[in-house]
Amino acid sequence: MMIKKGKAYANKRVKEDRPNGDFYSTPMSLIWVAKDIIEKEFDKNIDVLEPCSGDGAIVKPLIEMGYNVIENDLYRGGVDYLNNRFKQKQVITNPPFSLWDNFLTKSKDHADKILYIGRLNYLGTHSRNINGIWDNLKAVYCFDRYVDYQTPYREDGKFCVGAMATAWFLWDMNYQKEPIIKILDVQKYAKLGNYKKKGESNDD
Repeated sequence: MMIKKGKAYANKRVKEDRPNGDFYSTPMSLIWVAKDIIEKEFDKNIDVLEPCSGDGAIVKPLIEMGYNVIENDLYRGGVDYLNNRFKQKQVITNPPFSLWDNFLTKSKDHADKILYIGRLNYLGTHSRNINGIWDNLKAVYCFDRYVDYQTPYREDGKFCVGAMATAWFLWDMNYQKEPIIKILDVQKYAKLGNYKKKGESNDD
C-alpha cells in the first residue's frame, strides 16, 4: 500500500475543534540520536511505516539510513490510520498525543517492531498498566532535555525547550522480559530557548 505523505493525524472532530497538541513536528535530531537503536532493532529489508509522516522529519533520516519508508498522513492525501488496514511489520512515528493509545493499539495489531515518541508521564497511568499497553515493551529511551514539539520544522535538528519529558518507546512483540530504561543525550540540539510566539524569531 503506497500512501501519500502528510501532516499529523487528528481525531474526527472538525479541524478547528481539535486540540493544538494534535499538531506538532518532530526534530530530526531525535531520529539522529536513536540511529544505533533503530539500526539494531529494525530490519532494512522490511518496509517501515510512518503513519503520521507530516513534513518528513522522521521519514528523511530513515531513508538516509537505508530504510524503505511507507508514508501516510491524513492531512496530505493519506488515509485515516485508525480506520484502515495496514500490514507493515515495522512502525516508527511520533503520533498525536491525544490519540497515543489508539495509535499504539492499532500498530500492535499489525506490526512486530514499534518505535513511538511519547510522554514519560504515560508510565504513571494505571489503566495502561492493566490494559496491555505495556505488554512487549522492550525499552524506553528518555531524552535528557524537555523537547517543545511546537518548534517549527528545521533541517539542523535544533529544538525549543519546553516543560514535558518525552522518550522513544520501543515494542518488540516477541519480547517477554522487563523493559530497560536508557538516556539519550540531546543537549547539543536544545539550543533555541523557550518557544517563541508567532512574529518572534527562534534563530540563534
